[in-house]
Amino acid sequence: MDFMPNAFLWAVPHTVLLLGVIMFGMGMTLHARDFKLIVQRPKEVLIGCTAHYTIMPLLAYALVLAFEMPPEIAVGMILLGSCPSGTASNVMGFLAKADVPLSVSITTCSTLLAPIMMPFIVWGLAGRWVEVSFMAMAMTVMKVILVPLVLGLLTHRLMGEKHIASLSKVLVLVSAFGVLVIVGGVIAINGAKILDMGIFIILMVLLHNLGGFLIGYFVTGKLGLGKKQQHSVTLEVGMQNDALAISLVSVFFAPAVAIPAAVGAAIHQVTGSILAGIFARHMEAREAKERASAEAQTVIEAVPGNH
Repeated sequence: MDFMPNAFLWAVPHTVLLLGVIMFGMGMTLHARDFKLIVQRPKEVLIGCTAHYTIMPLLAYALVLAFEMPPEIAVGMILLGSCPSGTASNVMGFLAKADVPLSVSITTCSTLLAPIMMPFIVWGLAGRWVEVSFMAMAMTVMKVILVPLVLGLLTHRLMGEKHIASLSKVLVLVSAFGVLVIVGGVIAINGAKILDMGIFIILMVLLHNLGGFLIGYFVTGKLGLGKKQQHSVTLEVGMQNDALAISLVSVFFAPAVAIPAAVGAAIHQVTGSILAGIFARHMEAREAKERASAEAQTVIEAVPGNH
């Protein structure tokens, strides 16, 4: 049953502007320490960004070839896989009791790298299905990400921390509304195709997302990161800036290319929340065990003759 299928069609021509507003809000919430951490802890940030920009695109490409996806969906999956991580992963990091400053720094770094990495990945992996102009896409990503991000940072600097703190809840609501409207526009314009391929697309995006979490967790474990850092990087790897993929579709590709990103916008919130809950329980159990161990050690030391 359709319910107001055209309600969000008005948003389609304004997708880039809406993403600009979202990125401006992200810029306003960033702090100098988010950039300092990139310099202070380069290994962890480098691991997070490298894992994100290798695991997610290659996993998308593998799924595209394995399931012989139609060209538009294939390009959409690769575009989704090429995106930086978004602010939602930072929220999940907070809920997971993970290393939130590291999460924010990886998101910031991967976003700053997006004007180079996204066009390069799409050009390299999706070139067989669609002609991609590296420079044109790089300039568009720069305009919709870096310019509003820098303007947001400057506004934060001019307004001061006190005023930004009072606006933080409004900024979150504006960003959530922006993402909702962008996704609504994609669903409105691609409703019939989504209904035709719904289960298939959901399964592909779910495999991509869960695969990213699983491989990210395994790789970071092998690289010897602490548990909090491992959880942060895992969430950063598996979650994408879906709104950015949708915005690029409105400029460069056929509307159906945006379907994987629109589906991903919903799936990433659900799976990210579930995984964050699992990680949080794990950290609570770990902390309880450490407290019990410390208390037991204190009791032992308090017993006469154990000094």
